[in-house]
Amino acid sequence: MNPTRIIPTLALAVLTACTTSPPPKHAELIEAAKQGDAKAQMRLGIIYDTEEDYDQAAQWYRKAAEQGLAEAQNNLGVLYKDGQGVAQDATEAASWFHQAASQGNVLALSNLGWMYQSGTGVRQDYAVAYRCYLSAARRGHAAAQNNLAILYRDGLGIPQNHDSALYWFRQAAAQGLPIARRNLDSLLHLPPDQQPTAEQQIGSR
Repeated sequence: MNPTRIIPTLALAVLTACTTSPPPKHAELIEAAKQGDAKAQMRLGIIYDTEEDYDQAAQWYRKAAEQGLAEAQNNLGVLYKDGQGVAQDATEAASWFHQAASQGNVLALSNLGWMYQSGTGVRQDYAVAYRCYLSAARRGHAAAQNNLAILYRDGLGIPQNHDSALYWFRQAAAQGLPIARRNLDSLLHLPPDQQPTAEQQIGSR
């Protein structure tokens, strides 16, 4: 499956959705964001992102991203990838993912891995995708584990390794990732010449 959307996860659960203008109870947060507090800017971006006001989300993510906040860099990359609140620009998306990944952000590592695997915004490079996925997978990111397993299954950028593919599909499936469960079932129960192409999942913001 060719992923079309990076699903918001991470910090969204701790913030409630709001109308286009954040409610009065967020007045202190807004003031802190205006004063340049990167974490407040990030939280405000998430509020607008949740409400699907992507113009405002992009504005606040950018302010935090330019201060070096990895989570905001990742989320701004997502908006560029999907063309939400900004003109769609895969190269710009990859640039922000690179910056966040260089700080060890797990979501950005997974997202950057997908960019390199698919050749979106960067020259396709399975070896780089492998390194990104492996780093995120070792830290428990389910989508990265699934996508790493695909590289092992199909021998993309690394020698084909059935056992390693099974291992990483199992790791992702154990976390409840449906795509990983389907990929695992395909690998276990169908002869090689009947196996469908493994389904892929991109990371999240």
